Amino acid sequence: MALNSGYYPNFIVAHKLVDTLGFALSPLVPICAVSYVYKRTNKYKKVNSKAFWLAIPFFVNGIISVGSFSFDWIFSITPENVYVRGPLFFVSPLTYYFYYTVNLAVLCAARKKFSKEELLILGMLTIIPAVMSVFQLYYFIFLTIWNSTAIAVIINYIFIIHSQTKIDPLTGLRNRVAYNEYIEGLRGKRNIVLSVVTIDLDDFKSINDTHGHHEGDKVLRIFAGQLEDIFEGKGVPIRLGGDEFVVLLDENQRAVVETYIKILNDKINAYNLRSELPYRIKFSYGLTVFDDRYNSVDELIRHSDKLMYIEKQRRIDGDN
Repeated sequence: MALNSGYYPNFIVAHKLVDTLGFALSPLVPICAVSYVYKRTNKYKKVNSKAFWLAIPFFVNGIISVGSFSFDWIFSITPENVYVRGPLFFVSPLTYYFYYTVNLAVLCAARKKFSKEELLILGMLTIIPAVMSVFQLYYFIFLTIWNSTAIAVIINYIFIIHSQTKIDPLTGLRNRVAYNEYIEGLRGKRNIVLSVVTIDLDDFKSINDTHGHHEGDKVLRIFAGQLEDIFEGKGVPIRLGGDEFVVLLDENQRAVVETYIKILNDKINAYNLRSELPYRIKFSYGLTVFDDRYNSVDELIRHSDKLMYIEKQRRIDGDN
């Protein structure tokens, strides 16, 4: 802003250089947002190589921006050292909004993986800069896009720090804090659609005692990974503590949930066969579906817990 003034006619080159870098690099703001949202939705897996075509608008904008230093395509600087928009100025905002649109499309496609709160916070990385850039385009307000992005990043940072309190550090699943928050949100609601699967690993103590806690931690991570793979987008798998897990599903068809549990059991059995470990990962579970028999969500959960312990005892009696 200081350079864009007739008071500094000797700084035209510096002014052009600053504007060239600004136009060439500013699409990195929405690109970083797209990358972050993609990583969040895909559990921080590597970016698919097919997605690199999305970088084409960035490189086209960069080439035109660099060319503007000499050919006044996106901008020009008058002899009085005043900034003027060029005939190809539209390329730059089109590039921003292309990536804003991609970001919203990624969020929309993965909306079932996030809570409404998460969608809102992640959406701010796009919505706030996109809205504020309109003011920048119309009113020539300097640095609006950067300032608004900084605000969105700070909001997301605070949200991430807050979210870490709800994540189990060993397995990466949600923890008891998240569980309590989820259940509290259901209390008092009517027409609830909910299934609860309470899970406890069998003979887990013997694995710890015989093979060490490091091996026990490995079992917990393996089992948690299977829960996440099977129930992602269908329910919320949670580690309550120790070898206790619970899955909360937005589902009222018992047969559907039983299908998921069968898949889990098959995957665990397949792992046991190929791992050739001296122990087997096994689990007991209790399944309840909310209906007129239950007066509250808490009653539903207690019954699920009771059914899980009945099955666990039946397995112990059968082994004996």
